[in-house]
Amino acid sequence: MNFQNLFGSLTTILGIAMVAVGLTAQVRKNFKEKRCGNPLSLAILAFSVYFSRAVYAAIIGSYYILIPDVAGIIISSIMFVQYFKYR
Repeated sequence: MNFQNLFGSLTTILGIAMVAVGLTAQVRKNFKEKRCGNPLSLAILAFSVYFSRAVYAAIIGSYYILIPDVAGIIISSIMFVQYFKYR
């Protein structure tokens, strides 16, 4: 395995872990407490970061980046909906 594949795989694994652990923990907390503890700007920023990275990854053909960023788009979209649902 060359370094590009090694670090590409590591990027994918860590990116998915960040989404799976960090963002989903916030979504679960919001659901459990029936309130959104974060400001709307954080949900918008998270979505914007993941969306712009996903578009860039698609343009350059980097599925190492695209896969976790699509997951980030989905979870940050849920946070965005929760903001309006629980405010």
